[in-house]
Amino acid sequence: MINSLVFDYCALIVETLIVISLVVRRMTRGRVNRWALVLISDIILTTIADIGAQTFEKLGPGYITAKYVANAFCLWGTSMFSVIFCGYLFAMIGIWYKIRERKLLAFSYNTPIVLVTALIFVVNPFTKLVYYIDENGLYARGAAFYVLYALSYMYIIVGYSQVIKYRDLFGSRKLISVFMVFFINVAASVLQALRPQYCVQMFFSTVSFLVMVLGIQSPEERMHGSTGLFSMNAYVQDLNKYKTIRAPIGVTLSVMTNYHSLIEMLGFFSVQQIIQEIAGRLEKWASADRVDADLYYLGGGRFAVIVDERYRDNMLPISQGINAIMTQEVAVGEMMVRVMNNVCFIACPEDIDDPDFLVAFDGRLEAEVYSGELRYAEKLFDKKRFELRRDISKVIDRAFSDKLFQLHFQPVFSVKDKRFVRAEAFLRLNDPDFGQISPDLLISEAEKIHSIHAITTFVIEEVCRFISMPDFLLLGFEFIEVNLSPVQCMWSELVTVLLSTLRNYNVMPKNICFNITDVENEEMFEKMQDNINALSQVGFHIFMDDFGAGIFEVERIAKMPLSGIKLDRSFVREGLRDDNSAIFEGSLRMIEDLGIDAVAVGVENEETEGRLLKLNCNYLQGYYYCMPMEKKELIRFILMG
Repeated sequence: MINSLVFDYCALIVETLIVISLVVRRMTRGRVNRWALVLISDIILTTIADIGAQTFEKLGPGYITAKYVANAFCLWGTSMFSVIFCGYLFAMIGIWYKIRERKLLAFSYNTPIVLVTALIFVVNPFTKLVYYIDENGLYARGAAFYVLYALSYMYIIVGYSQVIKYRDLFGSRKLISVFMVFFINVAASVLQALRPQYCVQMFFSTVSFLVMVLGIQSPEERMHGSTGLFSMNAYVQDLNKYKTIRAPIGVTLSVMTNYHSLIEMLGFFSVQQIIQEIAGRLEKWASADRVDADLYYLGGGRFAVIVDERYRDNMLPISQGINAIMTQEVAVGEMMVRVMNNVCFIACPEDIDDPDFLVAFDGRLEAEVYSGELRYAEKLFDKKRFELRRDISKVIDRAFSDKLFQLHFQPVFSVKDKRFVRAEAFLRLNDPDFGQISPDLLISEAEKIHSIHAITTFVIEEVCRFISMPDFLLLGFEFIEVNLSPVQCMWSELVTVLLSTLRNYNVMPKNICFNITDVENEEMFEKMQDNINALSQVGFHIFMDDFGAGIFEVERIAKMPLSGIKLDRSFVREGLRDDNSAIFEGSLRMIEDLGIDAVAVGVENEETEGRLLKLNCNYLQGYYYCMPMEKKELIRFILMG
């Protein structure tokens, strides 16, 4: 019997270390972690009871009451293992809300627990059906002992049936670990039944729990190291889980809009202290308000809080409480720092039902101007736009295969020549599912999936095809303008592809002008400048585009081989106001002093045209003259006057 107690003592040591590890790793929050804590508590209680039962048995025929009590708790704890483990699996899958919503399921889950408890603590002392202490003071099994096994395996079967049903929620490693817990405990039960003198079941249960913690919960995968909150990986896993089981949840998302500015001002490590302080505040809030929420740190100053169906009626007040925490100032040394967190409440699946959209939604939230007020996804979320971003690769592939890309052209009017002397090319895509797609959105998404260079090649080829048409000569155009994004302009193969395409269509570089947008990043600008200089040297015209809409450095403009500058429509609109006219007129004089063309974009009415004429702006472009049109329509429009 001494040998059997060795297993229990070893189990108790391992169990203690596991509890310490769970606490140190802060794996105490959330429903799954709580079920794990309940399970290890049950194992510890049962191990202690087993040690007590075996110890009293060694002392001889006496201590009958103590033996009955110790064995009662040992059997009850052993029976509860499968009950709690089943609940743990339900929590892992996320289906507890279904059990609470359906009274029959709740009754079915709880009734066997009551029966086992009554059988062991109430019925057995009088009937000895489950176990008894014989005349020698030794533990012996009763006629109904195996009823406990039957009830235990009933929970195991139910739990694992749900694991199989929702197996897609588990990776292969986790699935193997889940079933290893089962096989380890089956082996323990069989060995304990065949060799009752060796108390190995608790040691095996402890080993199975260790497998469960390391293989199923995977703290390294799910926990964020410095904050102690759940990680981005856990966030994505949980969102997919809730979608699969169709469970209603409330998500409060917070994005620190001044995250990068704070790093530049305070340094990375000071900002990490701010992040840890906010994480601590969230944990204190959840504990003080007794909100059983899952708290996540997603990196980059982004937090998320998920509450499940238990808080369905209080999700919005909870989100408002989180917003109050996230908008408080944080102390860094002796300085109080204003943390500009945009906080948004998202009801799932009502507001957003796709995890991919939800993960990407922080970008939309970050773009919002900080106000300190709680925002609502139903007002911010553009489902069509997110669907497009998700499917953009398919959309672009379909555009090429089905020839959906088109170029439209808007002519530019020369006041001096009193005619249209050039035209700007605009890429258009009318998708059968998404309709007309914004060029800015199309280009930015194409850059992310590395399709932008294929689009650049298409645009250049279409422009060259247009220029090589006999009718193009009749238009009297100096050149066609083509817009290049910074990413397109940094393409290492740009000049080679351009010259090859021009040779195929017998087009001269002077027939094409590239509109370039400036960038804030100096390193990007230097990479762009290499290509810009190369384009200019072989004869292409270079225009600075969107002037007045962003940050433009005069020094950069002076460095670039520009033929002209295009004044952004917003700059034209605001610049013609009386209080801004001096800035606008000064910009025109600067461009004139540089000896290059100034093109005013966004001329939409006669009044705007008249004011620009008074300022001697020679090149005008806008809807007042005509909208962008296909090349055949453009030819007809120009030739018919």
